[in-house]
Amino acid sequence: MKRQHQIKAGGPKAYWRAMCALTKRASGFTIRDIVELCKAEKPNTVKCYVRSCYRAGHLEEVGERPFPSSRRQPQKLYAVKDTAPEAAPFEKPDRVGLLGAAHQQMWTAMRGLQSFTSRELAATASTDDVMISSDTARIFCWKLEQAGYLQVLGKNGRWKVLRIRPGKNTGPDVPVITGAGDVIDRNARSMRRCAS
Repeated sequence: MKRQHQIKAGGPKAYWRAMCALTKRASGFTIRDIVELCKAEKPNTVKCYVRSCYRAGHLEEVGERPFPSSRRQPQKLYAVKDTAPEAAPFEKPDRVGLLGAAHQQMWTAMRGLQSFTSRELAATASTDDVMISSDTARIFCWKLEQAGYLQVLGKNGRWKVLRIRPGKNTGPDVPVITGAGDVIDRNARSMRRCAS
C-alpha cells in the first residue's frame, strides 16, 4: 500500500494563514499553537515548515513561552515579519494547470506536424511559459498511442517516429487523459479506454 503524506489541515497555506493571524492577534505564536490551530496530524511537518520560514527570513524570534510541564525547555515564540510575502512561502505550484497547458501545446503541435518524435515534439511545443521535457512528451505520446490516437511510422535512432492516425485529428481541444487511463475526446465527445 502506498504511504500517504497528507495533512487534513491544508498544508503550507493553512499554516501561513494561522501564523499571520496569531502574529496580528497575539503578537506571536509557537509551533505547538500552529499544530493545535490547524489540527495538524503530523506536528513534525508544521515544525519543519515554521523552521524553513524562519531560515528564509520570513519569521523572527520574539521571545519564549514556558512549556506546560516545567521539566522541558521553553517554547520559542515566532512572529511573521512585516516584509514577509502575503502568499504562503514554499507552497508548491499548481502542477495540474501546467500539465494541462503542456498537453494542449503538444496536441496543437502534433496537429501541425506531419510526423514527429517525442523529443522533437517537446522542442516544438515548448514556450517560455511552459517548458516541456522529452519525458513528458514521451509519456503523453505513449498514452495517446495506447488509446489509438497515434500511429508509429518507424524509428529515428531510439526514438519512435509518430503521427496522428487518420481520422483521429478530431479538433483543436486536446484529448484528456484521466487518472484511470481513459482518454476523453472533447471534440468528438467520446471516451476510449487505454490498453493496459
